[in-house]
Amino acid sequence: MVYNVWMIVLLVLGFGFVIFFHELGHFLAAKWVGIKVEQFAVGFGQALIAWRKGIGFRVGTTYPEYQRRIKDHLARGEQAEPQTREKVDDNDEEPSFAEWAAAERELGLGETEYRLNWIPLGGYVKMLGQDDLKPNAKAEDPRAYNRKSVGARMIVVSAGVIMNIILAAIGFMIVFLIGFKVPQTIVGGLMPDSPAQRAGLRPGDVIETIDGKKQYDFTKVGLSAALLEDGVAVPIEVMRDKQLLKFQVTPGRPKGAGSDFLALGIEATRDLRGLKEPIVIPPGATLQQVYPAEEFALQPGDVITKVNGVDVSPSDVARFDEILQDARGEPLDLTITESGGAQRHMKVQGHFSEPFSAGSFHLVGMVPRARVLSVMPNSPALGKLMPGDVVVSLVRANNSIVANPSVEKLTASLKEAGDTGETISMNVLRDGKLLPQIDGLKTGMSVGSHKRGLGIGLAFDEEHPVVADVLVNTPASRANPDGIPAGATITAIGLTPVHTWYDIHRALLNVPADTPVKLTFTTAQTPAGKTVEMKVDPAQVGAIHAARYFTFLTLDEAAKGLRQTHSPVEAAKWGVTETRDFVLQFYLTLRRMVGGSVSPANMMGPLGIVTNGAKIAFRGTDWLIWFLAMISANLAVVNFLPIPIVDGGLFTFLVLEKIQGKPLSARMQTIAQYVGLAFLAGVFLFVTYHDIARWF
Repeated sequence: MVYNVWMIVLLVLGFGFVIFFHELGHFLAAKWVGIKVEQFAVGFGQALIAWRKGIGFRVGTTYPEYQRRIKDHLARGEQAEPQTREKVDDNDEEPSFAEWAAAERELGLGETEYRLNWIPLGGYVKMLGQDDLKPNAKAEDPRAYNRKSVGARMIVVSAGVIMNIILAAIGFMIVFLIGFKVPQTIVGGLMPDSPAQRAGLRPGDVIETIDGKKQYDFTKVGLSAALLEDGVAVPIEVMRDKQLLKFQVTPGRPKGAGSDFLALGIEATRDLRGLKEPIVIPPGATLQQVYPAEEFALQPGDVITKVNGVDVSPSDVARFDEILQDARGEPLDLTITESGGAQRHMKVQGHFSEPFSAGSFHLVGMVPRARVLSVMPNSPALGKLMPGDVVVSLVRANNSIVANPSVEKLTASLKEAGDTGETISMNVLRDGKLLPQIDGLKTGMSVGSHKRGLGIGLAFDEEHPVVADVLVNTPASRANPDGIPAGATITAIGLTPVHTWYDIHRALLNVPADTPVKLTFTTAQTPAGKTVEMKVDPAQVGAIHAARYFTFLTLDEAAKGLRQTHSPVEAAKWGVTETRDFVLQFYLTLRRMVGGSVSPANMMGPLGIVTNGAKIAFRGTDWLIWFLAMISANLAVVNFLPIPIVDGGLFTFLVLEKIQGKPLSARMQTIAQYVGLAFLAGVFLFVTYHDIARWF
């Protein structure tokens, strides 16, 4: 707890330092080109505390005291030499810039006030003759911002961005010198029909390069894939059994969350052991009411040492996956060694994986019906529905019935009911028995960004070969004479009896392409059974063989790799490369947002950055520094966009001034600045809304 609080403190201080470093760039550049800097501030609003040379620290601003000392000094000077000028008081004309500067020197006062303001969400450098919201602000002092050349002002405006780039490179360099503990680039799992599976990758492969770029950790693999060109094949190199293999992979968009971004359809590797800490749920619920039994079957200290009698090590996920796929739905026999050395055996069932791209899981067009996978602790269904319940029907408030719904149809129906807070009923099978109708299920709870529902997770009912839906233009829909109807229970494929969807899968694996096969089923209208003839086309044969299995076992994170170098030169090179990649990635993401292939809803605002930053900070000091370096690189990009009010907009004004030989009119600049301010305020509200929506 103390460690986590300390990391949050460091995160907040780190944000402040990133902002400070940005403003320091403007400050140093202004001093270098001879501009008088009146304030150097971190944060906005009124001053919380300030410091000025010759005055020291003060609560609030030092400006009144600074101004009083200068005027008193000038007044005393005038009394001593009355022939020079009349006495200076509040009603007299202001002293000249030269007189003011001379008084500063004689009193030993600094011209710049350094201040920490009440609202620590940014910062600024206030230069004489410069005001972002008053483009016509001018001063006659030769040291004023407006009196400097366009080139000098360009240096000042761009210096903050340059400092952020430098800070990012330094931050990454430090991370690589102290050692960056990162998830390794080992493929832990594949999604069916994913780009990685089609390319020929396997679990256990170590990804070395993507499109010629070295991949140092699994996070970078995901980012590299997201930034590839849609539909363009690129080379990917993997290490398998100590051999470097080369493949061509074409990224695609997965269905569901994150579908805006390109991906390869791979999962990070994990160790064959239980979590370090037990699963914790809120009071008022039990694990059995919330999760399927497999999810909490492994306890802290448990290690899987054998799978179907085959010895495995904790890192042998590839061997585990191979045995799981070969089992084709037959339960696995696991030998578990507990922390005290005792052993126990456990049966674990494989389950069909969701396909990578859009569309439901199906076998030759036949879609299984849905079952309850999990129940959220705050769901109205808690204690009424249980993990494993098979949904036989959903009864809406208007008494319409959705019989044997698929996962997609049940999800859509629950969302539709949730939008109006409808109360629904369900009929379910539990342990093979049909329960009395479960009434009073109030929908409407938040189940994700902009979504309402019942608060339950869904999976496939693989134990009962009931067809929930039949996809059009598939072998099942084309079967002679009338196709296979929704609601049918499959009883045989050819001469092979089937009792589960696993049986159906194994039977279809033996069906050659374009060869007629008989399929037998029963319905409520034909309980004695009916036979149709079906041909499986080559594409469907490929899909059948591409189907993959997974388990619901909750496994611990795999041991992290260490990206480290003891050479400052190499660390600096890595730091520059990492900074360059993040800058390019940010620009490419913005370009795709403009093009519509990436939704703006994926952007994060201050709340999202702090929330994710806190999670990352808990991983350790190396991840905290990495995160702050990434924020610094991103801040450089955002600040240099050609939007009025930020550095990029001011730089654009200077470019136009250089081209036409004079600045834009004060009116045009003012309008542009307020438009830019309104735009940024809109973006802030938009991203904050989505940040909050992600919490609920």
